[in-house]
Order: sequence, then structure tokens, then C-alpha cells
Amino acid sequence: MDICVIYSSPKLGDIILQLPFLKAISDKYNKKIIVCINKHISIKEILEEQDYIECVIENAFRKGRFFFHDVLKLSNNLKKKRITKVFIFEKTKGPAIAAKLSGVQEIYGFGIGSQKYLVDRSIGLEKNDLRYNYSHQSEKFLNKLNIVTRYDQTFLNLKSNTTDSFFLKYRKFPKPWVCFAVDSTEVNRIWPQKNFAQLADKIIGSNLAKTIFVINHENHKNYFQEIIKNSYYKNNFINCKMLNRYQIIHLINISTFFVGIDSGPSCVAGALGKKTFCIIGPTDATLPRFVSMKKIISDIYDQKREIGIKRCGDNFLQSDSEVRTISVQKVFDTIVKYL
Repeated sequence: MDICVIYSSPKLGDIILQLPFLKAISDKYNKKIIVCINKHISIKEILEEQDYIECVIENAFRKGRFFFHDVLKLSNNLKKKRITKVFIFEKTKGPAIAAKLSGVQEIYGFGIGSQKYLVDRSIGLEKNDLRYNYSHQSEKFLNKLNIVTRYDQTFLNLKSNTTDSFFLKYRKFPKPWVCFAVDSTEVNRIWPQKNFAQLADKIIGSNLAKTIFVINHENHKNYFQEIIKNSYYKNNFINCKMLNRYQIIHLINISTFFVGIDSGPSCVAGALGKKTFCIIGPTDATLPRFVSMKKIISDIYDQKREIGIKRCGDNFLQSDSEVRTISVQKVFDTIVKYL
């Protein structure tokens, strides 16, 4: 029996949030699993280092005229791997069609919409479940299969020889090392860069850090320059904008602790078991469930938005007005408390 878990989201944070569920399946059947992810995430090498993952299949999961091309490609990969059991952590029909075409014997999916005709209909979610966050959906899905999820584990472990060689590149910089992840494709999550600069000054001034690595990728904003412009310690920052995703994950791994907004790198830090301080914007603070993550929310955080109107996130505030209310002192005090 070879097992494959399929998840098509192109976002880094989304796949990292699914790792507890992937590991739960591996633990249930006492064997490594095969994972199929969106090729745009570019973390195949990292995932294949995990002791619960056999290998990673990458697929484009495109729509329109490329839909059937990608379905057939996935179907051929499932045949080659001789997959007999598939878990689809979403309601999309493409992966289910691919599994059917490849002759997979057991296909489990959320079973919402047209997907219900292609998967085991005795195991599935209801349309109302889409109002809850992705972690809630996946956990409920596995509960129906009598698969228990645990969150008190490390879900990403990196090979020491790789980390050590990466470490050598930065050994000239004084410790402690801290990572800041300061941007997102969704502006409503972004804490002001001036605040990051003030927080850095407090952390460095208290000897909790001597070097701060700034993770930022958005090309429309020069967040790094905004930070150093507002800091007293301009020479203590390292701009990590040019690092690739593989390097970023290793950089987070070798840091003493991590501070960031609610985005992919924060999820990575939590999955690594790194002491993670996550500044939550107007989103759902219950979504990340890594035990090493300390969530910092605003005083006006509204629990009602943890359940969407029709789907998760459709009632999130779209501006950054809420995240701006989280003070530098509150973030600093939380860091001091839990360090």
C-alpha cells in the first residue's frame, strides 16, 4: 500500500500548516507517505528530508486549457508510484479525477461540490465546514477517518550537514541571531516597518540579539530600507531579499528566535519548533497550531471572524488598521516573557 496526500495551494504557509496532518497519516499507517504539492512552492528538497515523507510529486494544478494536461500528468505520476490510497485536503476535482484515471483504489477528499462523485462519499465534509479555517477542515476530515492529529511535535527537521555549511556563511556576524519576517502579499497582515525598527532597537539594546536577518520578498516595497532608516543600529541588520526559499528556511533554523507577521515564514518557524512570535493581523489567530508559536493579537481582535460568512476569510478586514494597533511594547514584552 502506497499512500499519497495531495494539496494544490501555491502558498508556502498553506502547505506548512498541513504538515501536522501529513504526519498524522504517516503515523496512522506506520509508513512514509508520498506528497503531491504545487510546483510553485519550491520546497521539494526540504520536504523530502522529513522522516515521514517518502518523496514529493510536483504539479502545476493549472486551470483553463492546461487543466487536463496537469490532471493527466498527475495521473501518470500516481500510476508510476503505484499509489493505492489518496487523501485530498481540499474540495478541488482535478486531483480526484487524476486518482480515478490512475486506478487508485481508495480516494478520500472533502467531498464538496462535484468532487463528491469521485471520492469515498462516506467520508467527507459539509459545505458549512468551508466557513472554518484550513486546520479545522483538515482535522475534522481526518477525525472522520479515525486519524488523530497532534501538534506538540516538530514537523520540519533539517539535515545537520546542510545547516552547518549554511551556518559557515554567516559565522562572522555576532550572536544572538534573530529572524524578522516583515512582509506579505496581503497588506492587511503587515505590521509597520517603523515598528519593526523600534522593536529591533529594544531587542538589540537588551542583548537579546546582535544580528537581525530581515526576510522580505515583495518587490513593490523596500521594507529593509524602511527598517534601517528608523533604527539606531543600522549595521546590525542583514537584508535577506536575495535568498531563495530553501536558504530562508535554513536561516530560520539557525536563528535563536523568530519574529514575524502572520505569513509563510512564521509557519515555517513554528513547524521547525523554533521559538516563534507571530504578530497576527485581522485574520484568524486559531489557524496556526504549532505549540512553539506565541501569537500576539490586537486588543480589538474579533473572534467572530474565526468563522467566515460563506468561506474562511471572507469577513477579514482588508486594511492594516487593526494590526497597526499592536504596540511595539506589547510585542517586546511578549518576547521577554517567553524567552
